[in-house]
Parts: sequence; C-alpha cells; structure tokens
Amino acid sequence: MDATGSMGPYIQQARARIGQIAESLAQGNPKPDVRFALVAFRDKGDAYVTKPSAFTPRLDKIKAYLNATEADGGGDQPEAVLEALKSAMTELAWTPKRAGAEKVVRLLYLVGDAPAHHYDDSPSEAWLAAEARKRGIVIHSIACGTDTSLETTFDGLARHTEGRFFRLSDSASSVARAGMVGQGSLSGTLTDTTRAYSSSIGVDYAAGKGEPVTTTVLPVGVDLGARSGLLGAHVRWARNGGVWSALWKAHVSALPPSEQPPVPEVDFNRQQVLVVGGSDAGLSLVSVEQQGARRFARVKPDRAPGVRFFVVPVQGK
Repeated sequence: MDATGSMGPYIQQARARIGQIAESLAQGNPKPDVRFALVAFRDKGDAYVTKPSAFTPRLDKIKAYLNATEADGGGDQPEAVLEALKSAMTELAWTPKRAGAEKVVRLLYLVGDAPAHHYDDSPSEAWLAAEARKRGIVIHSIACGTDTSLETTFDGLARHTEGRFFRLSDSASSVARAGMVGQGSLSGTLTDTTRAYSSSIGVDYAAGKGEPVTTTVLPVGVDLGARSGLLGAHVRWARNGGVWSALWKAHVSALPPSEQPPVPEVDFNRQQVLVVGGSDAGLSLVSVEQQGARRFARVKPDRAPGVRFFVVPVQGK
C-alpha cells in the first residue's frame, strides 16, 4: 500500500475493515487458514522507501501494522511502486511452492494512486512479473483516485500474473477490464477477489448447489494455445463489449498485429462471455450455476493449457 499523503482515506478504510475482511474469508468450507502481511511504501527521499511487516494470522497484529502506518510524504507524483513489489515478494515469508503446498493461494494487492518511479536500480516490471509467477503469487492492482498514468504498471503486472486491475473512486468501486461487480470499497474488492481465487484450492463460498445455467462454447475461429497473451489461470466474465474487447485484445496480443483476428461478435443484450484458462495454465469449466440473483462458475485444473470461451445467456433472456 502506498503510504504517501494522498492515500490517507484508503489507509483509514483498511484500518476500519480488516477485521470484517478476515471474518468473511473465514466463512469458507472448509475453513481456510488466512495470513496477512503489509508493505507500506513511499519514495526515495521520504522517511522510508519500503516498510514490510511480517505475515501473521493474528488480526490484532495486522491492525497494529495499519494503525502504525500514517499517510505522509510523497510530493512528486511517481512513487516507489517497483521497490515495494520486490520487497513484498522477496522479504516476506510466503508459503513456498513445494510438494504438499498445493492448497495455498498467494495474493498480493498493489494499492496506490500514483505511477511507478523508475530509478536506475529499480526492478523492471518484466522481472517482477516473472518472479511472481515463479513464486506462485497473483498480483491484483487497485488504482485509487483518477490518475490514468499508473495503468501501464498496474494493469500490466496484473495481466501477466493472472490477476485483475481494479479502479476505485472515493465513493464507489468499479472494475476495469474484468467484468466483476465489487462491493463498493477497497475492503470489498479484497474480499471478493480472495474468495474467487480460493475456489482453485477447493474452498467453497457457494452455499450448496445452484440451479444449472445453460452454457455453450463460443466459436472464435482460432485456438492460440500457448500463444495467448492471457497468462495464468483466468476466470473472467465479460458482460459488455468494452470488457470483451479488452480481454480479446489481451488474448491475441502476443501475435504480430497483421495476424491478430478481430474481436468475435457477441450480442451483449442477450449473452455474456465467460473466459477460462490461460496460455500456461489450463482450467476446465465444471458448471455455471445460479442462486437467486447470483451466478458463479465452478472450475477445476486442467493439464492442457489454453484459453476457452463460453457463452452464457443474460438472466431472463
């Protein structure tokens, strides 16, 4: 989390809601063990560049970390985003990738309102993305405020580590390029995305079985396989043309421009698109189900990598 002066409201929000986040995550079946850590960051010339606080399962400790983090410093717009991500990945004691540690989800949330300061000794975005993939860490980026210049780093790191890019305003949460509906806050975004990724290790937040929803394969005309630009195990809903166009362009981005096929046509008045899998991580769609007004997808790992596209009818159509 950016801890410069402009981030005061978001630090306050995290302080106020961290207990509810943990309680919500503990409602999974089976009940997961959850650990939190925090890396506060500012920039060179401030009181500190990065300040990591170790993983802990104790809510009182993570609250104390946040209470001790004051929003101050900054001044020039770019901040030490890259140094903070390196600190989070290399200085915290994550559960390592090894036999017996398959039932672990590792999520890193980059929260800030300013772009990265690229110093001569800063790690590159490419190195950070590769290091996150090597360690099995998914990066979600949450942009606070309205500055669009941070999107190159925030969106790029999320897309290359199977994460998602979110944009928050002071009054509401809107999800850019992901098609999910948030709860209207920083804490809601953390809770929703952590729950979503927990399904990959068998933690279920759906209360029993829902009613099955008819799903059909969307013919896209080309199977890119390992050449897809979507890295990691994605499960993404496209509920409108803007989200669908952004996902498709990311999917074909590794191809030369002259070989990139156009965006397949979808009637979003009647249909939605579910995107599953990635170029280096396969997923199979088990089912799409509905409980009341809520829809959800059940997926399972698949040894065959690749991105699969499904059409789901709009509710009531």
